[in-house]
Amino acid sequence: MPGTDLNPADRRLLAEVRSVLDDVDPVPDAILTSARAALTWLTIDAELAALAEDTALASAGVRSSGLRRSLTFESDGGVLAFEVSEDGDVRRIVGQADRPADLTVRHNGDPITVATDEQGRFRIGGVLAGPVSLHCVFRDTPESPIVTSWIVV
Repeated sequence: MPGTDLNPADRRLLAEVRSVLDDVDPVPDAILTSARAALTWLTIDAELAALAEDTALASAGVRSSGLRRSLTFESDGGVLAFEVSEDGDVRRIVGQADRPADLTVRHNGDPITVATDEQGRFRIGGVLAGPVSLHCVFRDTPESPIVTSWIVV
């Protein structure tokens, strides 16, 4: 464990430096929330869906506020296709899974969980700008969830 070989005076000095840095330059809440979400939602049993299409990659350097971004993630377990639209620091995700599912959006805020309709369609509002990942549990195969990689929206 780091710091176990330090003498008491060095430990006190490090504690004081840490305290000053926490006051002067604290870690932003969004970073702490994202880090906690990433650790909380580690899903070893979920298959990682590969990014098959991202319109932002085709138009690199052309993005401006208000544009829509279309993404498709594919895996052996299923397909998620969705569009992200911007409204300031908030995003809306509208899309479709290839069959009915329950989705959880992991982002800078609290996770958002929604159920698709019977055709797999979904609409999710209130997603904060920044890193986002979707965790998808298909109703017909709940033992085989899929998860998207983290993308910045």
